[in-house]
Amino acid sequence: MGRVLAVDLGSKRVGLALSDPLQMISQPFKTLAFVSLPALAVEVKNLVHEMDIERVVVGLPVRENGTEGPGCRTARDFAELLHNEHIQTELWDERYSSRLAENVLRSFGKKRMHNKEKIDRIAASYILEGYLRSRR
Repeated sequence: MGRVLAVDLGSKRVGLALSDPLQMISQPFKTLAFVSLPALAVEVKNLVHEMDIERVVVGLPVRENGTEGPGCRTARDFAELLHNEHIQTELWDERYSSRLAENVLRSFGKKRMHNKEKIDRIAASYILEGYLRSRR
């Protein structure tokens, strides 16, 4: 069984979270600068091969009312790029993940302005946690 990588796409930064090999635990992994979808796909493809990643879960930013906005098209396009590279991908509803991440940092007295990279990683971890929990 390989690891699962979660991706929280943003227009400036991309948060990543990684599971353990048994796919039980989610942990924030790293934050990448967003340049373009193809460049991000190359970075993720390299991680998949280097770290024995079995599947990539891409956060789908569905609106609170359940409709899809422009961010969903970007997430779908990115998932398709990975799929074309023969990487198993899945889209996952990421509603509230960023808000939960901000609340975690706020509870530790951290300000959003100085911790945006941490927020992205933690949000990706919430996406991954929900995905892993659904598979148990």
